Amino acid sequence: MSTTSKPLGQLLKDQKIIGEEHICFAVHEQKITGEKLGEILVRLGFVTEYDIAVAVADQAGVPYLDVEGLLPPEEVLSLFNKSLCLKHIFLPIGTNKGLIHVASPEVSNPELNQLITRHCSLKPTFYLSEKTKTVNAINKLYYFAENPIESLIEKEVKLLSQDVEGARDLDKLVRYIMELAVKMRATDIHIRPIERSTNISFRIDGVLTSVLSLPPELLRVVSLIKTKAEMDIAEQRLPQDGGFSTEILNGTYDVRVSTIVSPQGENLVLRLLPKENSVVGLHQLGFLEDDIETVKRMFNEPYGIVLITGPTGSGKSTTLYAGVRTLNLLKKNVVTVEDPIEYKIPLLRQTQVNEKAGYTFAGAIRHFLRHDPDVILVGEVRDSDTAATAVSASATGHLVLSTLHTNDAVGAIPRLRDLGVNPFMLADSLVGVMSQRLVRKICTNCKGPYNPSPREKVYLGDPSIQVLYKGKGCNVCQGTGYFGRTLVYEILVVNHNLARLISQKADPGLIAQRARKEGFADIFSVAALKAKQGVTTTEEIKRNLGQIRQAQPEAGHDMKPISQVRAV
Repeated sequence: MSTTSKPLGQLLKDQKIIGEEHICFAVHEQKITGEKLGEILVRLGFVTEYDIAVAVADQAGVPYLDVEGLLPPEEVLSLFNKSLCLKHIFLPIGTNKGLIHVASPEVSNPELNQLITRHCSLKPTFYLSEKTKTVNAINKLYYFAENPIESLIEKEVKLLSQDVEGARDLDKLVRYIMELAVKMRATDIHIRPIERSTNISFRIDGVLTSVLSLPPELLRVVSLIKTKAEMDIAEQRLPQDGGFSTEILNGTYDVRVSTIVSPQGENLVLRLLPKENSVVGLHQLGFLEDDIETVKRMFNEPYGIVLITGPTGSGKSTTLYAGVRTLNLLKKNVVTVEDPIEYKIPLLRQTQVNEKAGYTFAGAIRHFLRHDPDVILVGEVRDSDTAATAVSASATGHLVLSTLHTNDAVGAIPRLRDLGVNPFMLADSLVGVMSQRLVRKICTNCKGPYNPSPREKVYLGDPSIQVLYKGKGCNVCQGTGYFGRTLVYEILVVNHNLARLISQKADPGLIAQRARKEGFADIFSVAALKAKQGVTTTEEIKRNLGQIRQAQPEAGHDMKPISQVRAV
């Protein structure tokens, strides 16, 4: 461990994560709030907890560890209790030869070292982890160790099934289901009545997974949830939308509820949105090192329009905010209009669409122009009015950032034409388009090598591949072989040659062909690289991008790293 340590602000400054002006601003805040400097820097969006953890780990000479998904043995957890771990923020993760492995955001704390040794008679060896992730892991691991949630659900279902008079309420069952969803990292809960039962499925890492079935008499759980979401429980003919807030495992969640009517009954989908949704950096999203600078340059252009495209649920808003984090928010006035606001950053002027009051995306952009903005973030370009207004704003000296629903980067160009954008204005203002998907990552706990088949080699376009990787399935990944997701993407940087084709209303195929000649790497090439690096699998790429490769380099024009694309 390093014997000398720099103050956190100086450490982050030396690593060029922040500048002196950010430290000064945070110090001014510190005089008012009394918070620690690192907490202020994270709260203001200047850095992420990941940035701090990696920087401190590097200085202290200890490894960084992502604690999300860890499953320490019960005998290791039982050496301590939840309250002690939360008070001093450390997580015991394993023992070995008289040592106890511990994850903590404060590895240089001698008192913590002594406390652990005194408590379990083992010498601690530390891993650096983010504070929020460590606290969440402590809460979850100790809670579920004491409360086997699957058994509790089974017991509650049995009791409710025996309650023929319906006197027992369903609140406990609903709470258990939501706790199980949080345990399994689900983003959505689907309640689907079928002929002789009611199915409960979770969407985990983008894939719908059936987790349990309820007897048909418990379909009344739908009415309870509709009541919580302030819906009309008497209305069972038309779709409805609602929502409520709830506490789950010491975290606050906004739950969006939506219903549709089928012959079997009402189907419910509950989307779980943590209120403390932290912004992540470009590294954490899965951008290749060479491409991060390209993304940063796009987001730091003085004017123009930058678009992120992809299907619903592909992480467009998350990438948009990761890009915004690369801006110097102290020197730029950034205003946003979103539906809804997903990430809260204090130095952004964030507003939310209110169509009932007449506050739309297009109307907001017009109003923003009177607020001296440098950057305008628009949640989505979804109609011709918003498209025209956004492009006009970008042509008058503002940088406009937004999302668009298209299947690939080049497809954004005809889509904007269809929305009535003038081709000459589009060519003049379009900085770049990034199209993305989220693919599941191989579970590192059960990851293993295998020899790829000839068909896989052909699919990935590399006959020399000798080894690929996949997960065997374990307790950490619930037997799927996958844990978490990462980005695959393509970045179209619009240079003078492409701008000329756009202004000439060229066919999208011709634009794509020209882009490939100038080094454009399609989304498949990034996905194939991540498969060869052991990040994801061929099957996962096929699930997201299709069975057939959709883009091939022109003969004689090898694909280059995206970062080599340059405006000329």
